[in-house]
Amino acid sequence: MMSTPKARDGEAREESPAGDKARSKRTGREVKEVVRGGWRPPVFRKRVAVYVDGFNLYHALDDLKRPYLKWLDLRALMKGLIPRDQVLKRVVWCTAFKPSSRAKQLRHVAYLSAMEAKGVTCRVGHFVAHTNGCKACGHRWTSWTEKQGDVNFALSVLSDAQADLFDVAYIITADGDHAATARFVKQQFPHKSVVSVSPPGRAHNRFILEWCDAKLSLDTPHIEAALLPEVVRGRGRTVIRPAMYDPPLLPKQRRHLVLVSSN
Repeated sequence: MMSTPKARDGEAREESPAGDKARSKRTGREVKEVVRGGWRPPVFRKRVAVYVDGFNLYHALDDLKRPYLKWLDLRALMKGLIPRDQVLKRVVWCTAFKPSSRAKQLRHVAYLSAMEAKGVTCRVGHFVAHTNGCKACGHRWTSWTEKQGDVNFALSVLSDAQADLFDVAYIITADGDHAATARFVKQQFPHKSVVSVSPPGRAHNRFILEWCDAKLSLDTPHIEAALLPEVVRGRGRTVIRPAMYDPPLLPKQRRHLVLVSSN
């Protein structure tokens, strides 16, 4: 179980969900809040892998109505939040391309390229179309269903656990389907820790928490502190931030006149 020194201002806040005490009795352990601890030499630091449910995080950010928050550096986000006795080794982002407007597709491709440039492992699924209809009025419409996203997420966590690529797995999702992933990891690899990370504005899923050793809640300041720059370079590629993701302009700073004299 992770140690839980008192959190400082501006860091992860301790939560007290109503069901935590009852859940602790069922699971035999208490779900702790992740806080930053003391520094340890690199050789003694726990290896961290982060697994991101791309659409779950995307929709949480979309609900904030601040498009620029979607231009998010996942590695920088987690580096700023994990305790100092842990070291970030791996970030896996699971997503799928949905047939939609050309502009949305281009932004999605740009973000994927930016993630790859930053060293994030990207697992990409797809959508399938199916037709629905109303028998009463005869109206018909096309719906889209994501495929492979949850499977890519689960297989990434489990294969990395089997390969012993992490000591602590942070799973960024509020989707209860991933409780099965957390359960399998804890049952098959009890020496490894699993941390539930709730996207901004989302509550932790209680079924996931039953199998987690700790929890962490993201909020808007965490996201704003970890945005990608306008130009992302890395791994032989250059990615330009889409105009839709440009952050709001800051008020112009007043400048004082400086008297320069020459002899």
